[in-house]
Amino acid sequence: MTRPLEGTRVLDLTQLLPGPYCTGILADFGAEVIKIEPPAGDFGRMFDALFHQINRSKKSVTLNLKDPRAQDILRRLAENADVVVEGFRPGTTARLGVDYPTLRDINPRVIYCSISGFGQDGPYRDRPGHDINYMSLGGALSLLRDRNGRPIEPGLEIADVTAGLEAAIAILAALLARNKTGRGQYLDISMLDSVVSILPMHASAYFAAGEVPATNMTDLCPQYRIFDTADGDFLVLGIVHEDWFWANLCDLLEGFEDLRSLNHFQRIERRDELIERLSEAFRRRTLQEWLELFEGKDIAYSTVNDIAQVFEDPQVRHRGMLITVKDGEEERLAVGSPYKMSETPFTVGSPAPRLGQHTAEILAELGISGELLDELRSQGAV
Repeated sequence: MTRPLEGTRVLDLTQLLPGPYCTGILADFGAEVIKIEPPAGDFGRMFDALFHQINRSKKSVTLNLKDPRAQDILRRLAENADVVVEGFRPGTTARLGVDYPTLRDINPRVIYCSISGFGQDGPYRDRPGHDINYMSLGGALSLLRDRNGRPIEPGLEIADVTAGLEAAIAILAALLARNKTGRGQYLDISMLDSVVSILPMHASAYFAAGEVPATNMTDLCPQYRIFDTADGDFLVLGIVHEDWFWANLCDLLEGFEDLRSLNHFQRIERRDELIERLSEAFRRRTLQEWLELFEGKDIAYSTVNDIAQVFEDPQVRHRGMLITVKDGEEERLAVGSPYKMSETPFTVGSPAPRLGQHTAEILAELGISGELLDELRSQGAV
């Protein structure tokens, strides 16, 4: 069965998380992703399980891009590449002679995607940063606060993963555009931009009112929050404006008959009172008792799954989000693909490559093999 990106060649110069996450999506879609690593390897190899998760189905070629001979090899590989993805600091690829203008002159059809913290221009262009910095500047941290109003350090790399997703979307759009124009293009993906882009609800509220909106849904909706249960576990309610969900909830809670007819705006007005009454009600039973009571009822509720519980969850398993990847004689557990497609379904690819596993294979296409390859290896060029 043909996979969506079969026949598409991607040169992946990225390391760690955002870029490899992006190219991992492309590899899952069937692209031939050639991972260009320094001879010491991607820094991400320090995190073995993560590396295998986001680098499956790729090929590994080692090139020391500080060496002019390795730079020339990359330029030759770019002649037949569809996509190049890089994650260096702005200006680095120009110094190495493998930037977009250089590769475009070699291959006008190439799509070149740069993923960086702040983008290729602007006052923060050269500033270093990590996920938490992009989240804080992009407004996301202001929405994640403890009960005292202090921003919390998130346990999820939101900026990194979002930038990887945005880059993959942009690359797919550029491939479609090239089908029409015959030309490639340059894609400038910023992790800060990516964070700002996922704030449509809060941004629109600010644009409409001219004031900073409530930090999150729990500041408005008393029934959209996490509640303690009798056994110290947590029950999550996800009721927002839906009056029917609220009515269904009141039907199940003792002493809530007088509150059943409250509409969305009335519930907001009585927020503090409702939070107190709901909190008291949910502390009367264990989590399991609440789950049994809510089963089959038309109410938005859930548990707080830890990572182990996620992959035991029957819905997660049913949807194929836990897979095994054959790696030699052993099998590795991995996260499956969220893309469910009727004509080109996801299939499990090969495991993440060993460092330099495909160097000889790919360089042989350029006529580099035998003594010449041995010489380049001995001199640290590949």
